[in-house]
Amino acid sequence: MEKKHIVLFAVGKDRPGLVAAISKALSEMRCNIEDSSMTILKNQFAMILIVEPPPALSEEEFGKRIKEAAKSVELRVTFEVVGDEELDTSKWMDAERYVVSVFGEDRVGIVHRISSTLATYGVNIANVKTKLLRRKGRPNVFSMVLEVDIPPETNVEELEKDLKKVEEELKLDVGLREVTTAQM
Repeated sequence: MEKKHIVLFAVGKDRPGLVAAISKALSEMRCNIEDSSMTILKNQFAMILIVEPPPALSEEEFGKRIKEAAKSVELRVTFEVVGDEELDTSKWMDAERYVVSVFGEDRVGIVHRISSTLATYGVNIANVKTKLLRRKGRPNVFSMVLEVDIPPETNVEELEKDLKKVEEELKLDVGLREVTTAQM
């Protein structure tokens, strides 16, 4: 029988105790948190968790208990049960991890241009963090840091050239740096 996992999404106004409430409910249900991403975006807290439930826990029971925990801290939650094949990352095992950094005056389309360029080369975006720095009387500054997986067949020099074109067109500072094992 195929092992199942639960992908849990939660969002709501930031306040202390959100992670504690959700993790307590998961712990009480004997669900193991295997992977997570949690962040605050302008006072909105967001979390995505991959959890492994115990075999005896029903989807209905999980839903009931996690929704009670979320309601107690005013989070909105949704979840989806997925099979292990949907969580398989083995196709990226031969890829090289790079960091792409982007800084410059804020304007519409930066995320799209960078992500489209990466997609053209078959690059997988593993993580993205963006921030907008508002400055009184001066242009706003946009920053983005992406962790990406570049397949072995990708010509990194050509990718760099295309990122430099975007850098020049949008008047940005774009960097591409390989992450070595010593840096991880």
